[in-house]
Amino acid sequence: MYKALKIIPPEKGAFQIPTDKDFIPLHTLAILSGRRGGGKSCCAANLCRMAMERGYYDRVFLVTPTYASNEALWDTVPVKADDALEPTRGCLKEILKRIETEKQEYDQYLERAAKYKEFLQLLSVDTMGMSSKVAKRVLAYDKLGFFEKAPPEWRYDPSRPPRLALILDDCLGSPVFLPSAGLTSFCVSHRHHSGIGCSVYMLVQSYCAKESINRAIRENTCVLFLFKCVQEAQLLKIYEECDIPISYPDFIQMASDVFKTPFNFLTIDFQAKDKSMLFRRNFNEFLPYTEMSLVSKKSMTLDNSDGSCETQDTRTSRSKKRHL
Repeated sequence: MYKALKIIPPEKGAFQIPTDKDFIPLHTLAILSGRRGGGKSCCAANLCRMAMERGYYDRVFLVTPTYASNEALWDTVPVKADDALEPTRGCLKEILKRIETEKQEYDQYLERAAKYKEFLQLLSVDTMGMSSKVAKRVLAYDKLGFFEKAPPEWRYDPSRPPRLALILDDCLGSPVFLPSAGLTSFCVSHRHHSGIGCSVYMLVQSYCAKESINRAIRENTCVLFLFKCVQEAQLLKIYEECDIPISYPDFIQMASDVFKTPFNFLTIDFQAKDKSMLFRRNFNEFLPYTEMSLVSKKSMTLDNSDGSCETQDTRTSRSKKRHL
């Protein structure tokens, strides 16, 4: 082994937010998938509320056409009314502008705070021994209002940059899912926006469907919150794409056990802090599993031209019927 060619990974990933051991890693790109009325919005609101309470987020944006009818739910996060946008073609560009504004204003605060600290140090100098150069600097700070105004303040924790998140709810079929809206780029690069990042939570009724979440976003997903599915083909698609380290029957059994209780969901944390934290029932119950050394997938999931999913066996069977 050549020591000069040894790879040394960074001790910390890009723009990580320190979280408690029981909480999912942040920033994150999460998908909440399940049928209508299954509890996706309630799940996202509660997760972001807990993140706000723990100081993991400072501000949460919301893109949805149903804010008015669900305002009471989103108030629990809380999401400010001005941060709730319609799913238009340009809504993500507007959010990017607001993220950049947060970063710029924080940088301005840091600059002003540094100047104020120097101002206080200058005031501690004996005025009799103060040079003309130092006196001019004191006068310059006087023009900034440091003599009359209170020390610079920041609206969030001043020790670190702003922490932001975005929820997209009930947006399928809306302009925000058009290629020109920039959804794929926004999601894939979510950790890097303006150098501070932004978590993304996408709430959809189908994990794989026409005009739903594209494969680039699915393959970059950090956490999947899976609610009860009607089609087993959706579960098979998830199993095949996500490289889940248990057998397919075990996966189906685990999901079925979770779904027996109304509004329960299966959490799959692909960036879990520990292997034992890969699967959860809801947020707080870790599920044990037996890892396979080699996952055999005889029936592969295929994409139809209309975006729907089915297994190889199903497609072969349907083809045979057409020729009978």
